[in-house]
Amino acid sequence: MGLNRKTIRLVTSGLLLLAAPALAQSPDPKALLHEAVNQLRGPAMVATYTLAVERPGRSKRYVLRVYTDGDRRALIQVIEPKREAGQAFLMLGEDIWIYNPRLGRVLRLPPSGRNDRFLGSDVSYADLSGRDLEDYYEVRLEPAAEADRLTLVLTPKPRAPTPWGRVVLQIEAATKLPRRIVYYDQRGQPVKEIEMRKVARIAEGRYLVTDTLVIDRVREGYRTVFEVSDWRIGTVPDRCFAPTALKRGCER
Repeated sequence: MGLNRKTIRLVTSGLLLLAAPALAQSPDPKALLHEAVNQLRGPAMVATYTLAVERPGRSKRYVLRVYTDGDRRALIQVIEPKREAGQAFLMLGEDIWIYNPRLGRVLRLPPSGRNDRFLGSDVSYADLSGRDLEDYYEVRLEPAAEADRLTLVLTPKPRAPTPWGRVVLQIEAATKLPRRIVYYDQRGQPVKEIEMRKVARIAEGRYLVTDTLVIDRVREGYRTVFEVSDWRIGTVPDRCFAPTALKRGCER
């Protein structure tokens, strides 16, 4: 039996209505990125970070005390090695201050320095604090190559203060937990890779990355491992994010 035009329109409309819920359930790349950055930043807490900087034929180990609000503020104090103990870094959004106890001075890092090497490691200041991946990039969702992973491709917004030409972020589909970040230069060559190797479940649907490997993809043998331990989750006092905390700390 043939179908007239009216019947065809009705059938077509019905198919569109049936397809609408599927389209509505398509993941929002911006929402995925926001949740991934939340998981990456972790909760408000005080914790110990151990930073192992590996170079061909040598290595160096730092012990840091970190205070963070889980968003855009962090105070980092160097505890070891003894020679460099007392250095402190205060990160407030886009503003970063550095305290050098030998000079007795507080210096402000220019915005262009956010991607500089923190303590000479392969970790940048932006890796440790802030929400640069949200602030400075447009995001799109790549077709899924693995059922349990989602891939987000980030490209810089116009005039964004970033040296990267592209950033690719892989997250777990179920937990939205970042597992790998690869940074590419303007020519499309991979420059830095971050792998989140271990996590701890701290609450329902919330995780803390406890072991991270950062690899320099340009220089062979350049890598940094940083581990999180002795964490105490909870609200951190505002005094910890005041400039006076750079010299005096915030637990006195």
